[in-house]
Amino acid sequence: MEIRKLIAPALAVVLLAAVAGGVWYSNQRVRDDTTAGNAARIEQARHVALRGLIGSEKESFFADERVKQALAAQGITVTVEKAGSRTIAERYDAGKFDFGFPSGAPAAQRLKELAKAPNVYNPFYTPIVLASWRPIAEILIANGVAEKQGDFYYVVDLPKLMAMIEKGTRWKELKASAAFSTSKSLLINSTDVRTSNSAAMYLALASYLANGQQIVQSQQDVDRVLPTVAPLFLRQGFQEQSSAGPFEDYLALGMGKAPLLVAYESQLVEFWLKHPDRLRGDMVLLYPRPTVYSKHVLVPYTPGGARLGAALENDPKLRELAHEYGFRTGGDAKGPENWAGRGVKVPDVLVDVIDPPSFEWLERMTTAIEGRFK
Repeated sequence: MEIRKLIAPALAVVLLAAVAGGVWYSNQRVRDDTTAGNAARIEQARHVALRGLIGSEKESFFADERVKQALAAQGITVTVEKAGSRTIAERYDAGKFDFGFPSGAPAAQRLKELAKAPNVYNPFYTPIVLASWRPIAEILIANGVAEKQGDFYYVVDLPKLMAMIEKGTRWKELKASAAFSTSKSLLINSTDVRTSNSAAMYLALASYLANGQQIVQSQQDVDRVLPTVAPLFLRQGFQEQSSAGPFEDYLALGMGKAPLLVAYESQLVEFWLKHPDRLRGDMVLLYPRPTVYSKHVLVPYTPGGARLGAALENDPKLRELAHEYGFRTGGDAKGPENWAGRGVKVPDVLVDVIDPPSFEWLERMTTAIEGRFK
């Protein structure tokens, strides 16, 4: 009987301990599961998968595995679809895309308004140049249009060049034109102004000259310049929708196809960095005076898009990779100093630079030229 009295309390204590242990273990599991779930949710929130519309010039940059890895380190995965800058501005769709990344500030201005974006990001930029050939540059020098200053060629009398184009001057009519004595009209070839940013920047530059070296900013200005600028595009014949096609022709077909081609400095720099043996050839850059910068502006539609913009603008590794594709950037090293060390020399600073018209006036000029194509 005494033994039973002793065993019963002991069993009760053991049973109580077992129940308490079970409750503790259950609560601990719940806490562990909650902590793990919170960590998973935090990690999932840290990683974002983004979609965006970009200009074709940035396609190879985003396809670069090093770029993908640098973005992944910041929890960002990007899928891109390429389109012309004007198309990007017309296809704003925050339900389908996280950002728009055109190649020009006017299109970005329009996107910023549509997205009501408080901030935009300017990770890189590149000046508009004329991709040409040494014999062509020498002809222009002989006719007082261009100069070679140190290592660089400049179109120092752009108004004179545009006047020769407007007049219908043929190459064989120029002085010292033996290297290109053809009946072809003196023209600057470009992409299609109805779709492409490089052509839009050419329009910005040509309209500035036709408007008495003033930026177009009224309907009166548009009406004044159209008779001069529209033929620059109408006389070219077939034009590609993006800058990649004409540049490939420039490389493959030589100066016979397009002795003067509106291009981005970044295209030539990227090519020379990848093909240093071609630095000894006849390919040259002509820097118009004045010129205009093509600013690659990222407009975020979502918080994830803003994260991408900040990463591209501020991450030193991503800036370094942008230099590999010929883009100038902010930061301590802007590009030219790095390229010079690899034999690719471009001017460190361009002083004679204009701003393009606002989206409204550039669009009015483009629409008017578009109407004349029909």
